[in-house]
Amino acid sequence: MSFIAIDLDGTLLNEQNEISEENIKAIQYAQDRGFEVVISTGRAYFDVQTICKRAGIVPLIIGTNGATIHSKDGKVLSSITISKVRVESILKWLDERDYYYEVFTNKAIYTLKKRREHFYQEIQSLKETDLDTDRKEVVAAAERQFEQFGYVLVENYHDILKQEEEYFNILACSFDQKKLAEGWNQFNMIDELRVVSSADHNIEITNKRASKGNALEKLTFMMNGSLEQSMAIGDSNNDLSMFEKVRHSVAMGNAKDDIKAVCTTTTLKNIDNGVAHAIYRYIENFVVHK
Repeated sequence: MSFIAIDLDGTLLNEQNEISEENIKAIQYAQDRGFEVVISTGRAYFDVQTICKRAGIVPLIIGTNGATIHSKDGKVLSSITISKVRVESILKWLDERDYYYEVFTNKAIYTLKKRREHFYQEIQSLKETDLDTDRKEVVAAAERQFEQFGYVLVENYHDILKQEEEYFNILACSFDQKKLAEGWNQFNMIDELRVVSSADHNIEITNKRASKGNALEKLTFMMNGSLEQSMAIGDSNNDLSMFEKVRHSVAMGNAKDDIKAVCTTTTLKNIDNGVAHAIYRYIENFVVHK
């Protein structure tokens, strides 16, 4: 059994935060030929499930940067949490330094109402300035973030800690690269944590054992599959771990050069149905070599 693992933002989703008809058809084409399609993303499971249901596809789902794995029928196959004590220390640090942050649990995406309003206004202000192409995309990615399903707005981080839920991922945002680097360095030095990034305006914090690559490896073992003939498609830093696990790694055409450099091949951009292009090319080559 072979797997096709696909990132969402900047990869499978287009600029409208949707899966195009071409990409939907390619996923269904792969599934009809016996390939297991896996959506592998930093987004929460319930958000991914909503997107997939709207598109009419039923994949396996690796969520919150590998902290969760769900079967096609929604069963939890694996979950790796951050302890409440550690979550409290992270939120306290972020709060004291005025980061915008989101906390992903098994039930919701929690964020502070006032911080959300402030970050949204910052996005709108930046959109009115003269930005270069790269900066425009960063701002657009930050704005698309607000379209996720499952937000719960709270007054302060203590309200988040009151929830009797599992904590999977904490996303912190800033358009100040020095501030982001400070956050990265702060949490990357803690042995029990892993820090990755899915866009130039954020860092994402999970348990050290959670990564897209580890989750894909675990899923492959559970289903008696093979990574040797599997493919992963992505565009960002948080996709690197799954690129390392598979034989066929594909960078999106819109990925940065350092991501393309570690992949075996590059496909078209997300706005040009790069996922579909990669799937058809992969299956054609797979069948030939099989």
